[in-house]
Amino acid sequence: MAQPLTSESTSFTLDNMGRYLCNTLQEAFDSTTQTIAGRQRAFDVIVVGGGTFGAAIAEHLFVTDAGGDGTRSRRILVLEAGPFVLPEHMQNMPFMGGAPDLRVPWVNHPALNYSGLIFAIGGRSLTWGGWSPELLDLEWATWPQTTRDDLRTRYFEQSSDQIGVTATNDFIFGPLHSALRKQLHTGLKTPGNETGFSFADLPDHPSVRYHDSTLGPINVALLRKWLNLPAGNRTSKAELLELLKLEAPLAVQSRTESGLFPTNKFSAVPGLIRAARLANREADGTGPIADARKRLMIVPDCHVQELITETQADNWVRITGVRVWQNGMSVDIPLAPPRDSGQSAVVIALGTVETTRVALTTFQQSLAGRAAQRMGSNLIAHLRSNLTIRVPRKAIEANLPPEPFNSLQCSALFVKGKAASGSTFHFQITASGLNELGTDAEAELFKKIPTLEHLEGMLRANDKTVVITIRGIGEMKPRNPNSFVDLSMLEAEFGRPKAVVHLGNAKAAPEAFPGSNETNIDRATWDEMDSVSDKIALIFAGNEPFEILPTQSSAIPVPVGSRAQRLALLGAFRNRRDDLGTTHHDTGTMRMGDDIADSVTNDFGRIHDTTNCYIASPALFPTMGSPNPMLTGIALCRRTADLLNSSVLPSSDAIISPQPEAGFRSLFDGTDKTFKDWYLAGPGGGGMLHLNGEMVSYGGGGLRLFYYAKEAFSDFTLRLQFRIFDTANHNSGVFVRFPRPTLELADTLKTRIPNEPFFDAGNAAWRAVLAGFEVQIDDNAWGDSGKDFYEIRPEPDGLFKNRTGAIYKIQAGDRVWHLNFNEPAVQNYTPGPALVPGVWFEYEIEVQGNNYKVFLTNIETGIRQQTTSFDNTDGERGRAPGFIGIQVYPGSTLAWRHIRIKTP
Repeated sequence: MAQPLTSESTSFTLDNMGRYLCNTLQEAFDSTTQTIAGRQRAFDVIVVGGGTFGAAIAEHLFVTDAGGDGTRSRRILVLEAGPFVLPEHMQNMPFMGGAPDLRVPWVNHPALNYSGLIFAIGGRSLTWGGWSPELLDLEWATWPQTTRDDLRTRYFEQSSDQIGVTATNDFIFGPLHSALRKQLHTGLKTPGNETGFSFADLPDHPSVRYHDSTLGPINVALLRKWLNLPAGNRTSKAELLELLKLEAPLAVQSRTESGLFPTNKFSAVPGLIRAARLANREADGTGPIADARKRLMIVPDCHVQELITETQADNWVRITGVRVWQNGMSVDIPLAPPRDSGQSAVVIALGTVETTRVALTTFQQSLAGRAAQRMGSNLIAHLRSNLTIRVPRKAIEANLPPEPFNSLQCSALFVKGKAASGSTFHFQITASGLNELGTDAEAELFKKIPTLEHLEGMLRANDKTVVITIRGIGEMKPRNPNSFVDLSMLEAEFGRPKAVVHLGNAKAAPEAFPGSNETNIDRATWDEMDSVSDKIALIFAGNEPFEILPTQSSAIPVPVGSRAQRLALLGAFRNRRDDLGTTHHDTGTMRMGDDIADSVTNDFGRIHDTTNCYIASPALFPTMGSPNPMLTGIALCRRTADLLNSSVLPSSDAIISPQPEAGFRSLFDGTDKTFKDWYLAGPGGGGMLHLNGEMVSYGGGGLRLFYYAKEAFSDFTLRLQFRIFDTANHNSGVFVRFPRPTLELADTLKTRIPNEPFFDAGNAAWRAVLAGFEVQIDDNAWGDSGKDFYEIRPEPDGLFKNRTGAIYKIQAGDRVWHLNFNEPAVQNYTPGPALVPGVWFEYEIEVQGNNYKVFLTNIETGIRQQTTSFDNTDGERGRAPGFIGIQVYPGSTLAWRHIRIKTP
């Protein structure tokens, strides 16, 4: 057996976990050259990019059962340019910091400082902030209607649950949070503090919209509980719902049900690790053959140059593989060809800029004049400002309880706004109660406690001031002709041109960057957003003096004065705006749409005029709105994965149900649901794989038994289909009426075959041999070479009692070779139709009382033969009730399907 790669030393540590999660590119390639159960093992889905959205769609494709790959028919390959670096979100780890480095593989326009991305498995989800507002109807009015309907009715709720944003007050609560929320609510309803939206314009909190009605109604008592308000609080239901709208939509969890661990901040990596471990367990081994059994492989540190295409007769383009650059050379990884009324697919799930680069490199010729001419246009990012202030406790004291804080307090709130142009923005407000010198509004807000001393320090905190950061996030106008991605004519990496990023620079002064009309609208939006953030600052400061904190070591005092004076001081603070592109929220360059002439992909992300190339990335967004693209991106990934599973990818040809059969019920129907009812007994290197809706035996080692563990049967008619792949070696069988396989083998059973050379008292599978009966599968009727009958010589090949359709080892009238007379016939055996590799045959096994009958049918020809009839006279063996199982014989590969039974 091939040995796995050992753990590899890096510059700092020993990379052990990555070896269990990932494969090498060579291992992935070698696995495609193998044949398992008569089928070449090319990949049905190749996901380009193992970051947030690549990991999410790969995991969903792997684990989805309903309408999907419940038959385990498909293989998935994830190709990631970066390494495996962290198993979790960096702030979930038991240390401060530890985020992987950003990388900028593209070329920026000279006027920009466009930031890079995290090139690693998990991507941006490793350091994502957790804010997860949903798009408002206004923000995605131009999106395809079917997409909006599906996300609103199904996928936003699923994705909110997946990333952990549906619960409120799980992580942020306490007197400071309640006080700031109340003060903000009152202030926003005061004339002069308008944001462009009223509370009535905004949707309810996800906890309200996605509430499970079976848990009871949403009443005042429940709303108070969600808001951590005392039972005697007299706030009306309408105002409680408004207060909930100010709750930060944070995908963070610190408390959970008894016995469960909190998820903390969402990362795509744990789900992908779980899927990879399940795939590894199913594969049951190492080396090319075991790798070929894997349904999911993850290859880090490889760079996709382009997709391999072929143009069809109708001028549509089909992807046939992926070209990958690794270690100075190109390697082509093929996609599985179309089969079973479906076809394989490639999903590009990189960041927006790199997704565009791969698409342009691949399709600039084959889709010229079509989708390719729109790829890269419509680049959109976010406008971002940060205003940090420090206010005295007295500013919010009216809303605080009388007793002082006795520990660090924190808060997180959310406000939505709209500019005169219709562009939207929102504010992420974080606050921490600190001493006079504290400047961190997120002090321990999302962070683990690294030391006991640090924890004790927090518990001794005596808050005298509150530091509040008001972060504004504003949307940029789409279709800006100054904002696009194209390919460099000068710079290349990994054998292909780099991308070049151009972005309408609204941060620059108009004289420095005149820009387009869209850029000027962005400037106006930014000004309006900053103006509203100044009003929010005064809501928290009240009539008290406070400070603006430009840096951790400087402060700008804002003394008591008129509202106009204080707003003027705030407005004069201009050093609050981040460079464009530093939010890592870029979208739009592969925009979806119903109009083929005005979009790049359809509503599921399939590139127009391609049969099997999909995008799973925020690059799909036609418009952006102000929310972080995480929630919407995950929702789109789940929706596209469901489409691929149900309507695009090959389905199992083995799952085609036979004609209805009165009285029969399924023990294995090709799906995970019924496969899980079967168990392996016995040690050894072989096993039973669930593949393509079939059970497939594999491997070597000792005798193993795969048995239906839910129920024992007395009288029954059993029907099941099987096929062989090798005329020389296809030994197997169906065991019936045996006790549950355990190692408790009675001495009377052990003495039944004293000369059996392969008997292993430590192998529970032998219980079926000793105490039940086997309907044999072996057209060669191999004899037991180590058995010495009458102490003369080993058993020869070809005896009826060892042949397909016989009750194994029960005398069948064979000639006894050394005395030249017939062996007594205990079973009435007649050979059935000869087994043919690749052709399905069906056994019908009738067990009524002590009588056993076996029928064998060639399904392709329809030839049916009763092979044996046998009356059991043994007082102990094969007595009802008993279990049903399939033999896993060393070195023999057979496939099984449609196992069903009829009982009285």
